[in-house]
Amino acid sequence: MPSAILWIIKGGLFIVPFIPLYVSRVLFFPYITGKAFIFRIIVEVVFAAWVFLAIYYKEYRPKKSPLLIALAIFIAVVALATIFGVNPAKSFWSNYERMEGLVAYLHLFAYFLVLTHVFRKSDWKIFFTLFIVSSIYENTYAFLQRMEFLPAIQGGSYRVDGTIGNPTYLAAYLTFILWFCLFLWLEAKEKWQKYFYGLMAVWALATIYFTGTRGAILGLIIGIFVFGILYLIFKKTENHAELVKKEIILAWLLIALIIPLGIFLTKDQPFVKNNPTLARLTSLSFSERTIRSRFTIWGMGWEGFKERPILGWGPDNYGVVFSKYFKSELWRQEPWFDRSHNIVFDWLINAGILGALSYFSIFAVAIYLLWSHYRKGNFTLENTLLFTTFLAVYLAENFFVFDQIATYIGFFAVLAYINSISAATAVPGVSPPAGGGRGGDWPVAAGLLAAPLVLAIYFINIKPLQANLNLLDALAIQGQNIPLAFEKFNKALSYNTLGNQEIGEQLIRFAISAGGLPELVPDFRDRMLRKAIEEADKSVVENALDPRPYLFLGTIYNKVGLLDLALEVFKKASDLSPQKQQIYFEIADVYIQKGDYKNAVAVLEKSFKLDSEFNNGRINLAAAYILNNQQREAEKLLQEGFGTADVADQILVQVYSRVQNYKRLAGIWGAFVKLEPKNLEYRKSLSGAHLLANQKASATQALEQAIKDFPEFKTEGENLIKEIKKQK
Repeated sequence: MPSAILWIIKGGLFIVPFIPLYVSRVLFFPYITGKAFIFRIIVEVVFAAWVFLAIYYKEYRPKKSPLLIALAIFIAVVALATIFGVNPAKSFWSNYERMEGLVAYLHLFAYFLVLTHVFRKSDWKIFFTLFIVSSIYENTYAFLQRMEFLPAIQGGSYRVDGTIGNPTYLAAYLTFILWFCLFLWLEAKEKWQKYFYGLMAVWALATIYFTGTRGAILGLIIGIFVFGILYLIFKKTENHAELVKKEIILAWLLIALIIPLGIFLTKDQPFVKNNPTLARLTSLSFSERTIRSRFTIWGMGWEGFKERPILGWGPDNYGVVFSKYFKSELWRQEPWFDRSHNIVFDWLINAGILGALSYFSIFAVAIYLLWSHYRKGNFTLENTLLFTTFLAVYLAENFFVFDQIATYIGFFAVLAYINSISAATAVPGVSPPAGGGRGGDWPVAAGLLAAPLVLAIYFINIKPLQANLNLLDALAIQGQNIPLAFEKFNKALSYNTLGNQEIGEQLIRFAISAGGLPELVPDFRDRMLRKAIEEADKSVVENALDPRPYLFLGTIYNKVGLLDLALEVFKKASDLSPQKQQIYFEIADVYIQKGDYKNAVAVLEKSFKLDSEFNNGRINLAAAYILNNQQREAEKLLQEGFGTADVADQILVQVYSRVQNYKRLAGIWGAFVKLEPKNLEYRKSLSGAHLLANQKASATQALEQAIKDFPEFKTEGENLIKEIKKQK
């Protein structure tokens, strides 16, 4: 029986290194959710099996160690931050996009416990080797992306993202692969093993380079210096061979300094500028938009920490802080950040000073244990330096990014390996059952463990999976079968589990889009819109400090014509995020629909003053001026921002059409033609605007020019010219 249980545990754990390769095409957020669900189910099974062993066999029971205590304290703090945070449900479950929250940390802790107390030295070598074997597929996949045989979803044309789905995440994941390769290279006894691990390390390094991830490259350079300097300090020079090693290390340090510095200093040279990867890696500058925005976001995180310093806002609630302390200049970035992209501020927000201290104490304790093992002779200096360096690199990378499932499984594996040397792990053979030979009652224990295991798998994985599958089904058919899509959305929401807010938002978008279709039966349209309002209202109650749900609720109110309610909700959203221009645009839109152009102008002027470089704000204010009969102010505003009053923008097309200023409309369509001279539809619109302005000669001239530029338009164009000439 114990042997069978051990095989179940080890078999499940040996699958874990291959999880990052899995991409589920049938799930919402396919690069995240499928990996996370597989990991959680495996952990739940092996954890239950380990608990069974621990009940009957003493050698598998948890052994007190500093790292185990540090992790337990961290989990306890995160649990408290979840309970006392601003949205406990979200802090527990997270969402489909991230798949973190307390539930994820509990699984990672269980994973750590099982690895620590089951794996022996030979198992660890197999485990780390399996990570490297899995990387063969990952690196090959990335290579095919680089050669443009496979698409890079977020990487674009020159940044690979592999099966991880994001270049930055891929680089962070491959950092673990690189370190496992180096560790096993040091441990290898045979030449072929050293060749294999060395080749895999070089391949991982090459793929990291092709991700174009500056944080990862910078972290690795830091790692080289950490390892090299510590080696030169602590390695005793007892013979000539050791002296040669130190000289080689010193040479590597010089290379690691000279090559990156040389490339950076020559960043304006063609060989760097014409290489997309090198151009990106050398573009790092404090004046760069992305870098500036990171400092702004970190400042917002600091303000949020000061408001709730002890236990923070709860995991996965950074969005509330981001909105509350939003700075208007962030329109240049994506509108909704749910992470600060810095491990310090993420944990200060997630769980306050207690969370940050408990998180960083894990690193401190791990490094302490490494050097303690070195002093006791359990670790070589090289391995001690390697893992110390790894922890430093991992921290350095996380100053610019954040974790996800592919990096978490590697990080907690490293922690478990370090801890396993401290803990009394299993030894060959199996001791008699604990408790004086009462092993015969194992079926009872197995049954007692099976019940919570089944419940955990169902509530933590199966229900969220079913909700996710129905959501993706709804999204897939929403353009073809609206009633069935609505049914699928309802089915997804009925599970009332992980992802409810995301499902509700998708339902609202669907209802707004489909609600205006004339072919819908009125009763069905009303039912669909009512359901959307119900979900939006529920989300507002559950996320009372987050303006995002208010925007969805206000938008659906606006859609169904409840303008006063929409205005009320949008103003509440603005109170929660007073510098977010998008909310002012929504408020102004309601005023415009009510015909209250004066208030629309006032709102948009306030928005524009927040950041006059925001062109969307300039265009919206100009449009409001036009509607409010302030044409001169509109033209002045456009001239100041674009150097012309004729700006190719659809909003200006709409407002000039609305006020029937067709001469100005013709100017706007003329700008569109200049912008895209090969767009025939723009030529037709230009001619139509001239005709509406009673400028028949200009309308004809526009068509004649279109016929010259588009020979295939000749017949249609000549017929249109004839129609114009017939008009009196």
